[in-house]
Amino acid sequence: MPDKLIVGAFWEDAQSIFETASDARRSGSPDCDLAILIGPLGDIHMLDAAGWALPGLLAQHGARTVYRVTRERGKVRLEGRSGSETCLLQADSPATTARHLLAHAPVFHNPAGASPVWNPPRPALLAEAPPLVES
Repeated sequence: MPDKLIVGAFWEDAQSIFETASDARRSGSPDCDLAILIGPLGDIHMLDAAGWALPGLLAQHGARTVYRVTRERGKVRLEGRSGSETCLLQADSPATTARHLLAHAPVFHNPAGASPVWNPPRPALLAEAPPLVES
């Protein structure tokens, strides 16, 4: 099989596995740490990846390709290796993403010293529509 097809399949499989793991996170599936091994003849094995690094999984099981999927506290991470090709895909939990986005949002304090209040900016009126004239 030409290298171009192997690399293409490697990346397509990584993306598909990552999307599946992300969908499982959104549906409330429990945290996991698993390895997906693809053998030289295309055989697929799944096993617990706790304590394993990708090179060790490849060597121990004689696999051609390995993907390690970790879901923990809403975060999804996929590491992959096939020959000299490697990949890393990860997504933070929705709560972490929200914290990053809101970290730089303006916070205004009430003059009376009450708790902070966030006042989102109001969009300016860009153009006024001309009045409707009935004919």
